[in-house]
Amino acid sequence: MNSFRPLSPTSATCGTSPERPLRAPAVRVLMLVATALVAAAAANARTLEAVQARGAVTLCSHANAMPFSSRREEPPGFQIELARALARHLGVELSVAWVVTPNQYRTAECDIVLDTIVDEDVLAQTRLRASRPYQRSGVAIALPANASEARSFDDLERGRPIGVQVGSVAQMVLSQRGLTTVPFAFEEDIVEEVSAGRIAGGAVSAATVGYFNMKHPNAHIQLVHAYEREPGLSWNLAVGMRGSDAPLRQRIDAAIDAMLADGTIRAIYARYGIEHRPPATP
Repeated sequence: MNSFRPLSPTSATCGTSPERPLRAPAVRVLMLVATALVAAAAANARTLEAVQARGAVTLCSHANAMPFSSRREEPPGFQIELARALARHLGVELSVAWVVTPNQYRTAECDIVLDTIVDEDVLAQTRLRASRPYQRSGVAIALPANASEARSFDDLERGRPIGVQVGSVAQMVLSQRGLTTVPFAFEEDIVEEVSAGRIAGGAVSAATVGYFNMKHPNAHIQLVHAYEREPGLSWNLAVGMRGSDAPLRQRIDAAIDAMLADGTIRAIYARYGIEHRPPATP
């Protein structure tokens, strides 16, 4: 069964698994998603007036991708909660188009996608429009609780295995620097191996580490925000809009400003053990 998970922007893979769809694709997969959305943008683009007339804004999201999103009612994932809060600010309901495959992304009639990377080249190629950013993210380091302190990928010891998602940007960058990388299909598997002490560390999303520590309070995996020192592995995240007019974009920007100011976004992330980090300014 084909699997496709456009979630955390830390890797660049998509693959096949009969039991567990692939988690946490990155820039390349996000571009595939964006391109698929653009293919139907002209036909499905909605203005603010159209969104208000139908009484709902539609989000494209994966049905089984915690902590990002889930079709289950509780917990629904932070992307679903963020989208619900955004819909309330727009004065409409949230409708979710549950998607798994690239073809479903191409045919789904959705207005927004959460966690879109704010990158001029990506946005220009896909013709997606990005809202004001609401989160700073990138490729972080997961380390065992008793590991020596590290602040960047350059602090990792050469010759010791570092888990990476197969085919990811992190795998390429770390290998180029002479670090020993071990490929995995899933980020949660990397963190589990780090927790068990079977690998020295992992290049994963901060969201994956935060959620793992919340679910395993005795694990205490160290989270190093290494992307802060790595321009090529860090980015702002925003609401991606497939089709929109200026009034809709302005309302979404205003909603994000309000949710940042009143702590809504911070509180939603906290429910999943994730730290909210303010977006970087240009």
